[in-house]
Amino acid sequence: MADGSESVISGIIILFIPLLLAIPVSFAWKWWIGIEPEHEHYREKVRRVLDSGIPLSRYRSELDAEAIKVEILSDRQARIESDLIHPLRLYHFLLFPSLILWPLVGVFAALITIPMMPVFRLIEWILIDKKVLSNIAKFLQGFTRWEIIAIPINDGAKELDGVFESVYRMPITVFLGLFAYLIVSYLPYSPTWIFFISALVYIVLVSTISVIRVATESILCFADPSHRRIIPMVTLVDDALGPSVGVGLIFLLSRQLLYGSSIRADGLLQDPISFAISVLLVLYTATIIGITVELIFFRSRGQPVKDNFLKQIIDEFNPMVYLYTRSLGSLHLSALVPLSKWLEENHEND
Repeated sequence: MADGSESVISGIIILFIPLLLAIPVSFAWKWWIGIEPEHEHYREKVRRVLDSGIPLSRYRSELDAEAIKVEILSDRQARIESDLIHPLRLYHFLLFPSLILWPLVGVFAALITIPMMPVFRLIEWILIDKKVLSNIAKFLQGFTRWEIIAIPINDGAKELDGVFESVYRMPITVFLGLFAYLIVSYLPYSPTWIFFISALVYIVLVSTISVIRVATESILCFADPSHRRIIPMVTLVDDALGPSVGVGLIFLLSRQLLYGSSIRADGLLQDPISFAISVLLVLYTATIIGITVELIFFRSRGQPVKDNFLKQIIDEFNPMVYLYTRSLGSLHLSALVPLSKWLEENHEND
């Protein structure tokens, strides 16, 4: 049996395995998006439109003509545009090894996912059907004196079957599972009970956060005139959770590895090597759960939840759609039409 310091080093090496696997996957992903000069040329064209603040729909015909000019197929266009709107970072690629290990962790994921679906519907009923989320938005608007507006920045982008959007938002779903496990692992229970309680906490957390995220993933924004800021609604959740979960994971992982023997008396999670293996097991199990949540909830219930929330916001605030543009160093916020009318026109054009 290795001594304490050797066990800690071995545990750290085990935890670094996903990072080592993520680096080549990230390079392969960039190659799949497109790294040829013509791809970079088209990327720059799209970036200029996005930087100007003008919706891509205004330049759709010009961008399509440019793609044809440099011989870029439609699916490549979608990849490039999606990569600019939903860029994937290294921490996204930490999750990819789960696709290889899914036969091993799939059973654990199924045991959590099956009871999760009724909880999703319950949370949706509370937050959306009972208008709790819109009332929270009303309270926040009244408390901060922010205005609720709509800015269609990414309107008109080519979609790649929602793949990028799904992968882009998955880390929060996955790391919440790991965060719940690390918090619960401090409790004085057996490993079986720790996994069981972690699953219950995770189900409630991910159900609540997912309903809020899918409801607010739209063109709705908060405008903060006093600080000259525009804050997309969905980023309020991500900005609040991302840093907190990230810092919490680093703190909890390091503390468990270094002081696990003094925190826990149980032999399984006390040993740094066993603990590191359990962390990877939880990480990859949560990834499979995240994929399932994307397929079952975001794909099937995403649009109805978003439409219901938009309707409640329109009924309560009747927000305006603004065009936020940049030209020659000047920023312009121009009112277009009420959001209700803008949605009607978009449905007619579909």
